[in-house]
Amino acid sequence: MRGEVLKPADAGGDGLILGEDGKRYNFTPARVHRSAALPAGAAVDFIPLGEDARDIYLLASAQFVLPVLNTDAAYIPAVAAKSEGMFLYFLRALSKNYFQFYGRARRAEYWGYILFYCIALIVCFVADFLVSAAVFRDYDKDIAGFLPIFVVLFYVYSLIPGISITIRRLHDQDMSGWLYLINFIPYIGAIIIIILMFFDSRPHPNKHGPSPKYGGAQTVDVFA
Repeated sequence: MRGEVLKPADAGGDGLILGEDGKRYNFTPARVHRSAALPAGAAVDFIPLGEDARDIYLLASAQFVLPVLNTDAAYIPAVAAKSEGMFLYFLRALSKNYFQFYGRARRAEYWGYILFYCIALIVCFVADFLVSAAVFRDYDKDIAGFLPIFVVLFYVYSLIPGISITIRRLHDQDMSGWLYLINFIPYIGAIIIIILMFFDSRPHPNKHGPSPKYGGAQTVDVFA
């Protein structure tokens, strides 16, 4: 849930946050992510628990509109952080995030990986064709064999990061990573997973962590 800090937490007592539901929630500095200072008027994202606010994240430039009770007032929508670049997401998936099955992955991160994965497969296929033509070519019969060495190596290497980024994409929509097993349903399983990958990020933190798209938003990115 999003809200605005009405009173900072200090030695004089707990702080106070006004949530977008119109209720007030108490908080202590220990409940703030990385113990960040929360001045009055700061926009935050938090998890309400009774009368307390937990897992509080400071939204650097997020917009927040105070709730108006007993009206149909509209809220300003969440602002998305700019994508870091699809190629960077692809490289990170194959290196730093190779075995990362926890956390969340935004939509741009997943489709950036898929885009350059397909490009890499094409490059590997062309390389295999050139190598096979040079090694196995029979000049008398004008026949060449084909050995997909690079394609197979890249495919095997990318199996785990492909699974991990799909699971983190499901986490981003507050779904269980075990839904990845839907892929093994004949004919329709892969289609269902692809459809789920098109859904936008959930803006609020969940048990898998804060939103990678709306946490600390800076600028709007339409397909992110």
